[in-house]
Amino acid sequence: MSDIGYVLAAAAARHLPGWMSAGLALLIADLHTWTHPARVRAVNLRLARVWRERGDRGAPPSARETTRAFARALRDFLAAGHAVRGRIPPVRLDDEGRQILHAARASGASTVLVSGHFGPWEVALRWLAREVGSVDALAAPHRLPAVERFFAATRAAYGVRTLSQGRPAAAALARLRAGGWIAALADRGPRRGGSQARRGGTEARRDSLVALDRTPLLLARRASAQILAGVAWRAPDGAIEVRFHPAFTLEPRWDGISLSQAIARLQGFFDAHVRAHPTQWFHWEAGPAGSSADSV
Repeated sequence: MSDIGYVLAAAAARHLPGWMSAGLALLIADLHTWTHPARVRAVNLRLARVWRERGDRGAPPSARETTRAFARALRDFLAAGHAVRGRIPPVRLDDEGRQILHAARASGASTVLVSGHFGPWEVALRWLAREVGSVDALAAPHRLPAVERFFAATRAAYGVRTLSQGRPAAAALARLRAGGWIAALADRGPRRGGSQARRGGTEARRDSLVALDRTPLLLARRASAQILAGVAWRAPDGAIEVRFHPAFTLEPRWDGISLSQAIARLQGFFDAHVRAHPTQWFHWEAGPAGSSADSV
């Protein structure tokens, strides 16, 4: 989609009645499903795998549900930070999640928040920025500069700065060394072949769903920052649920774990989330060359 498309979608999300913008988002999602059969096949294969591994009876959910969930998440992101605040779903955090977030904040340590394209992750990031004061998003730049500027401006409207231009890793490192918070999406598609599959900086066990980009972990290790993993999903009542994994650090800190242990820990956390909410992982391609929702 071009920047004009996103501008028009944002105008609809911000100014049309809620029921109308929601219906328009679902219509566009269905059109996308009908016109992208390769993506539909890839998502259906993944959903069938999750369904089989969970031992669920009956037919698995369809790629249409995933595309519709993505459309809802995008609509909420485009509406965020403007006069239609009442349309943004509330964020819920259980007692364990609140305790984990409180402990991470109370430590005073710089933090790398590691997540993936799970549910309404952009709106969850907006919520987190309000909770902790300031968060910078480390993101791969969109192939279209105008679209990249649009997304950066939309995030900035609710207090999240995007680090994607120039030397983003160096900017993120400086922010961490100053005690700040960095958010990064580290999920990649399923990998096949061998007990450990690696390609392009990603790593995954053969039986895992989510392969991880190790870059955020390496950044945290270099800055001696703590790693806080989080996931988000839309509940049946429309609210956004957020869950955290207890924060940890990497070697060579005295209390740190090895990189391989960290990868296994995060893969277990993310895989469990995808299996619990299979239609809310927005990864569109299968196989070793997988990509993410950034390409939509």
